[in-house]
Amino acid sequence: MIITLTTEIKSYAKSIGIDDIKITNAESFPELKEFLIEMREKEYLSTLVHDDLEKISNPKEIVLEAKSVIVCAISYSVDDKYIFESRIRAKEELRGSLSRFAWGQDYHRVLGDRLDKLIEFIKTKKQRVEAFKFVDTGPTVDRALARRAGIGWQGKNCSIINPEYGSWIFLGGVITDLELEYDSPIEDKCGDCRRCIDACPTGALVDAYTLDSRKCLGYITLSKGYLDEKQRKKMGTRLWGCDTCQSVCPQNQGAKLGDHEEFSPQTLEAYPDLISLLTLSNKEYKDKFMITPMNWRGKRPIQRNAAIILGNLKDRRAVPYLLDALSDPKPIVRANVAWALGEIGDKSALGSLEKALLWEKDEQVIEELEKAIAKN
Repeated sequence: MIITLTTEIKSYAKSIGIDDIKITNAESFPELKEFLIEMREKEYLSTLVHDDLEKISNPKEIVLEAKSVIVCAISYSVDDKYIFESRIRAKEELRGSLSRFAWGQDYHRVLGDRLDKLIEFIKTKKQRVEAFKFVDTGPTVDRALARRAGIGWQGKNCSIINPEYGSWIFLGGVITDLELEYDSPIEDKCGDCRRCIDACPTGALVDAYTLDSRKCLGYITLSKGYLDEKQRKKMGTRLWGCDTCQSVCPQNQGAKLGDHEEFSPQTLEAYPDLISLLTLSNKEYKDKFMITPMNWRGKRPIQRNAAIILGNLKDRRAVPYLLDALSDPKPIVRANVAWALGEIGDKSALGSLEKALLWEKDEQVIEELEKAIAKN
C-alpha cells in the first residue's frame, strides 16, 4: 500500500508539471538547528529567516503527527530565445539586469498551485490526511529537506543542485502524516571546485557552504533602506538578485531547461529599462511587478536600485532623467539619484544639485547632494 501510494503521488506530480519529486522522513534536523544558531551568532543569517529555529528545523513542529515530507522541485531555467533581444539592447541602452528567478511569474504561486493540486489528489486516495504545503516562505528549511530527500546535493554556494536541472530550481513540498516510501540523499559532486566562492563579487561566500547574507547581493538588492558606498558599487547593473555563483557553476553548464513558460519574462524584460523604473508610478508598479516574485517589497527599492545602476553605468544620457527625479517625494530615491549624479560627474547638473540642496530637509539627502556637488 505504501509503495503503491508513493508511486501514484510521484506519477501525478510529474503529470501536473513538477519536474522532480522525492520523499523523506519528518524527523528533526538537530545539526541544522546548531548550524543556524552559529550563523545567527556570527550575524551571517538573513533577516528573512524565520525566528523560531526549532520550527525551522523540525517538521513535526508544523504537523504534529508528521511522518513524511514530499519535496518537489520545478525548474525556472528557460530558453535564451525569451531574452535574446533584451540582452542585446542592454549593451546599447540604459538597462539593468534581473536574476533569473525574477524573470517570470511569482514562483510561490506557480509551484504553490501545483502543490494544492497534489494535496487534493492525495485526499482522493486517503481520507483524513493532514498536509501542510511550503514554498520558500514557509517556516521550514526547504534546502535541508531537499538534500535529505535526494532532490539534489547542497553546493558550496548553498544552493541545492539537481542532477538534471542544476541549481536553477524552486523548491517546495508537503509535510504530511501519511506513511510513504522514502528516497535517499545523493552524492555531493562539488569535489574540489571553488568557482562559486572565487567568483562571488562581495566575498559573501566566506567558505564552502557558508554564506554571509549581509554581503550577498542577492539579499542586498532586495533589502530596504540605504546601501553603503561599497554595496552600491558592487551592485553593478544588478536590479534584483545575483546569479554569479550559479552562472559559474560547472553543474549548471548544459543543465536541462525547464518547460514552464510562466518563468519566461512576462510584464518585465530580463534587462529592464532603468529610466521607466526610476519614475515608476504606483499603477505602473502594480502592472509590472505584481505577478512577479518581486511584488512584496514595494517600488522604492526598485527605484533606489535603478538610480544606483545609472550611477554605476556613468552614462551622461541618464542625467536629464536623474535631474527630474531629484523632486521625487521619497528621500531614499532623491538621495540615490544625487549619488548617481555625483558618480556620472556631469557639470551641467551642478546648478540643479545646488538648487535642490537649498530646499532639501532630509539629512541623508543633504549629505548625498553635498557629495555630488563636490564631485561636479
